[in-house]
Amino acid sequence: MAPFPVPPLAHEDRQTLLAALCDTPQFATVAGRQTLVRNALGGYPLSGQVRKSLGWLDWEGSPLVVADHLVDLLDGQEPAPGVPALGLIAQAIEPLVGAAHQGPLVALRRRMGWGADPAPAAAETWQDERPPGAVVHERIVGEDTLKPIAYLHKALRAADAVVRVAVRQSTGQSVKCGTGFLVAPDLMLTNHHVIRNTAEAAGTEVSFFYEFDIDGRPRDAITVGTATDRPLAFTDADLDVSLVRLDGAPRLAHYLPLRRALLRRDQRVAIIQHPGGFLKKVSMQNNLVAAADGLIVQYYTSTQGGSSGSPVFDDEFTVVAIHHSAVQDQAWADTSKARPADDPKRVEDLQWRNQGTSAVALIAALEVSVPNLVAKLRILD
Repeated sequence: MAPFPVPPLAHEDRQTLLAALCDTPQFATVAGRQTLVRNALGGYPLSGQVRKSLGWLDWEGSPLVVADHLVDLLDGQEPAPGVPALGLIAQAIEPLVGAAHQGPLVALRRRMGWGADPAPAAAETWQDERPPGAVVHERIVGEDTLKPIAYLHKALRAADAVVRVAVRQSTGQSVKCGTGFLVAPDLMLTNHHVIRNTAEAAGTEVSFFYEFDIDGRPRDAITVGTATDRPLAFTDADLDVSLVRLDGAPRLAHYLPLRRALLRRDQRVAIIQHPGGFLKKVSMQNNLVAAADGLIVQYYTSTQGGSSGSPVFDDEFTVVAIHHSAVQDQAWADTSKARPADDPKRVEDLQWRNQGTSAVALIAALEVSVPNLVAKLRILD
């Protein structure tokens, strides 16, 4: 049965899509527009009509003029049967637009049925007709992602040392949340911007095991305070690091070691964290290192507010950095500059990276400032 024809956009829906397109930073330049559309439609073998329509498009001009022409050309078009071109455009720009346009765009997608990707190609197009003796039954596809099962055990062991940090006022009201991790039985690392001074350290509560168990039930969390005597052992605003003494922390089987090693681009780093100050989570996908030196590590691993102070792990789940912020490529804020049109990464990856202080710089600062406490830590080369 032939698929239903793609219905044309109503005037109000058209205006919603145009406004959202113009709100994306990518649509401010010719190169950005081309990259955005190519990434949105490039996962499908484009039909001749869609390819011809894009060939007619004049990419120059104001964002609104180009967006209007683009919507005109693609309205009713399908890059593949049952896949509306405008639906792919809307899906691609949804995470890129501001809050004012995101709600209407989500509503438009739902109204038009522009939801999940269509089913993949029929299985018979992938069937191997070679005789059994000639078939290769398995292979590494792209990156070798095979890891020993101990990788998961190391992740779970490391997770117990990651804690939720709540800095409270004298009234007991929480004013900010972050993440920290234990490097010794009574020593926790977090960000300077989470705990900036002795007063904040004294007003901090630290929660262990604030997470779900394997059956999806909350574990019994344990909340402790900081030491009454000199709770802030070390802080450095430039490195955005604070070392805090705890009082009454539960005894753990494992405390997180720091690794004094330079990372390389395209290594993978995982982050165990308390995003939003809520239950513990781990981010270990789309987690390539973008850049690194002896001071800063930048990566695509996802975080949210409340993740500040989280440990950044290598594949051995040793700490290679302490997370502190997200950074935006300033080139994207300058609409007069062309965007890289042929970069294979997604356009949002070109704009944003997460960032942390390298363990190399952290260890060096601790060795100078608190050598007596460094003796309590496990440091790997």
